[in-house]
Amino acid sequence: MIIEKQFDLREILIKTNYQLVIHKEKDFKNLPVAYGSGFFLNYQENLFFLTADHNIHYNDHQENERLGVDNYVGILNNISHPEELSTVITPVGGFYFMEKFDISEPDLGYELFDVAISMIDRRKFEAPFLTDEKLVEETGEIIVSPKEPKYEFLEEHIAEPNEEHSYYVYGKIKPEIKGIILHRVGTFKSNLKFIRKAGQYLLLQTKDIITHSDDWAGLSGSAVINQEGKCIGVLCSVIENTKSIFVKPFEKILPLLQMIPLQEKILRDRKSKDDNEPQ
Repeated sequence: MIIEKQFDLREILIKTNYQLVIHKEKDFKNLPVAYGSGFFLNYQENLFFLTADHNIHYNDHQENERLGVDNYVGILNNISHPEELSTVITPVGGFYFMEKFDISEPDLGYELFDVAISMIDRRKFEAPFLTDEKLVEETGEIIVSPKEPKYEFLEEHIAEPNEEHSYYVYGKIKPEIKGIILHRVGTFKSNLKFIRKAGQYLLLQTKDIITHSDDWAGLSGSAVINQEGKCIGVLCSVIENTKSIFVKPFEKILPLLQMIPLQEKILRDRKSKDDNEPQ
């Protein structure tokens, strides 16, 4: 029997957002150098994790060139004990990151593509991803409780933007370590409006001017969702003292999601060939 549930939009936002810690060291022992967001997408029978590339390669995007230094990415992963939540860091690696350039005009240089994608083998996850938020209506209705399973987007949840819909983002901002505890503030960004396509991005606008970029720092890489719970792309940047938000649309991302499994197969075949060659 199939049971259909009407999901609250806030539940979708919370359960599809995964907070990232960015480290210089592979062991994640020292303090993070940055924080960000990302989300999972099932596409053509493969599972991918998407985030903003500048989360991983901040200096590259400052210089607009590849500097050859990769940071390490981990998802803050809440795991349930009988009475409480604990937190582990689940590493995510093997990111594909890209540049865009025009071969007909090579002197124009190139533009870094601000989305990084990892093809995921879920069998390597040691623990399920669970919520740590609690969201309660004024009526007392519980929308989200701690220890609930988080979600992945499906291919059918990919959407094109339009001017009639409103758009939404959720994530954790203002991280602060007090002792051994990482404090974060959950924030909903609501009623964003699609204005137009702007080069490689979608331009959205907030209702009010973005006076402090810290109110958005940590949301880069989040899914941008419409009022139906469908995703139009990856949040990449905002401009302080404006209403402008830039989102990388799936129109630009889908070709990469189609290419990555082919590249992964080439790498597997090459490794298998090398392993079977006589020493």
